[in-house]
Amino acid sequence: MVEKFTHLDTSDVDTTESFFSDRFLRARMDSGCSSNEGFDLIFEKDRDIEWQDRHWKEVKANQLKYDEDVNQYITLTLSDLVKPKSQALANKYLVSMEADAGQLVVEEGERSKKFIAYRVNADFFLINLGLFHPDTNILGDAYIDKGGYYYSSAATSLKEVFGGRSSLSDTMEKLSCQFGKYVKILRHMKNSEDNFLSFHFKFSKPEIETLERTLADQSAHRKNSGPN
Repeated sequence: MVEKFTHLDTSDVDTTESFFSDRFLRARMDSGCSSNEGFDLIFEKDRDIEWQDRHWKEVKANQLKYDEDVNQYITLTLSDLVKPKSQALANKYLVSMEADAGQLVVEEGERSKKFIAYRVNADFFLINLGLFHPDTNILGDAYIDKGGYYYSSAATSLKEVFGGRSSLSDTMEKLSCQFGKYVKILRHMKNSEDNFLSFHFKFSKPEIETLERTLADQSAHRKNSGPN
């Protein structure tokens, strides 16, 4: 479901996907981390020189492509921050940055749940290191390897679920291999946008009426339960 909001400074109506996509892509370009359309980061991974010589045309064509899947994934991940329902998984699987999500995964027997646990924590590392950690600009490469490892583990778990590669597992692989780059882009986005989270949502009339009734009921309850 598309979430619409109103900018506090201009009163313009926008969607979260459009808002974050525009700012993330702008940050990519401004930070010097340009995209390669359709780029498959693992296409030539671990290939020997002989293989690369035989497939040099495919390798060259692949390197000219754009990693739109990662851009889209990060945009949607940012958009999910404003959706209460998306926080349910985080509440169940998220561990602290100092803890090891692998310990939580050991307790999960289902492969799909292992993927979710690794993905939730990988996304948390990406967004927290890039945007929300109070020491974002002085952390440097701290936790970068751990965040990349979580995405790699998420990709591995997902491939076990489906019995092979998928578009999402490829995206996880790309995020794993270039985790530091995407953290850098988000940090640039944070530092260049004073109001990158400056918006509020417009409630529908039924939602407002429900909120008013709830507040009225709570107020009445407090009055009735107060001292006589």
